[in-house]
Amino acid sequence: MSDIAGSKARLNARTILFKIWVLVSEENEELRDRAIQMFGNASKDERLLLHWGLMILAYPFLKDVTEQIGRLFQLHGEFSSIQLSRKIFTLYGERRRVSVSIGAVLGTLKQLEVISEDKKMYVSTEKKQIQQLDLKLWLIEVLLKATGRSAIELKQISNEPCIFPFSIEIGESEMRNSQLQVMRQGIDMTMVRLK
Repeated sequence: MSDIAGSKARLNARTILFKIWVLVSEENEELRDRAIQMFGNASKDERLLLHWGLMILAYPFLKDVTEQIGRLFQLHGEFSSIQLSRKIFTLYGERRRVSVSIGAVLGTLKQLEVISEDKKMYVSTEKKQIQQLDLKLWLIEVLLKATGRSAIELKQISNEPCIFPFSIEIGESEMRNSQLQVMRQGIDMTMVRLK
């Protein structure tokens, strides 16, 4: 009640949280259940990672916006809302609802303290280091499902734009006994996919 003023705004927030944590699609229930198991012992940054993963699974628009933000950070180190809007309008069309939704996502990301605003430019806050293996493996599964890809290059995982707030390094040997399968392609390309 102290964080969100107004009953309509609180109802909207509750609806969003329910879609992220409770009313998940059947295909993502197992990922959600594992997130709940890990949540209790997780640090603040690890809890953010779990919430982030479930958000990009539940809301493809949010995944697309964070992906564009991550790309803009990789290219320029900062971005303006106008730059971001242009990118999103090419995906969704230049409509009022899209513009409002971009603003809502930016507000959420500022609230989560993964971006900050300085002189009408957005910058990334310090990346959160994720060390726990179970969280890394879980996030790779989330990435594969959220992006709709059948496989991802192992070296690319740490540079995935839609997880720009996090720093994740993972090696091939760490994936043994997991839900992930490692495959070699060519001389130096290692791909990861779901078993």
